[in-house]
Amino acid sequence: MPIIALLTDFGLQDNFVGIMKGIIYSISPGVKIVDITHNVSPQDVEEGAFYLLTSYRYFPEGTIFVVVVDPGVGSARRIILAKSQKYYFIAPDNGILSWVLREEKLKKIVQVTQDKYFLKPISSTFHGRDIFAPVAGHLSKGIPINEFGNEIKDPVSIPFPEPIVRKEEIEGKVLLIDKFGNAITNLSLRKFFSLEDGNFKLRMKTIEITRVLRHYSQGKGEDPFLIAGSSGFWEVSLRRKSFAKKYNIKRGDKFTLKFSAEAFSQPQVIR
Repeated sequence: MPIIALLTDFGLQDNFVGIMKGIIYSISPGVKIVDITHNVSPQDVEEGAFYLLTSYRYFPEGTIFVVVVDPGVGSARRIILAKSQKYYFIAPDNGILSWVLREEKLKKIVQVTQDKYFLKPISSTFHGRDIFAPVAGHLSKGIPINEFGNEIKDPVSIPFPEPIVRKEEIEGKVLLIDKFGNAITNLSLRKFFSLEDGNFKLRMKTIEITRVLRHYSQGKGEDPFLIAGSSGFWEVSLRRKSFAKKYNIKRGDKFTLKFSAEAFSQPQVIR
């Protein structure tokens, strides 16, 4: 049996997540369910896309990802089921799969329309229970994706907020503030691999950052620093304190990055 991984904005105060799991187990008792997170900010599609992008590759081949961040629930928006070379993704067609599908080798996307796999009556406010969960349960039992609906070629797409590379500087933005107050930037470790102590200056609001540390405990006092985050992106952090809280940093805040003259003599960015 494959794993079904859940990612939602439902939180854990209400019973939504538990009900979805009950539906899945009723259809497919032998399946394993993993919670990625249910604390996506309410209706925040981009935040959900980021959590999915930074977590999916750690799951075994064949995992079914059920992603429910669905501001358009009950409307005419589509529900889609995507199959990549290794995984399955069930989500509303609002762009939340955009970032992960640009990394994965996509095989097919179908619009989920076959209501024989739904729980009835269908609520206009809880498709997680009535559509997403039962479809995941049936899919885990080996139902081919063609059985759930017809193939589509035009899923909604939202662009990844890539840094803007200019002649003398790079403009980036904060993608996420994590629980500890670290500011996760859109500077990927893969592209900006050569950031080192002293070869750059990052300015965020009135703050200047020039240090790269290997781990948090190397930080001193209240001096912010860059650190290679486990998500695959550079983070701005403080030792044992919330960088975001201290400096009033919010998601979406912009910053500039300049390399030193010596650094510019070496290739810094993979485009």
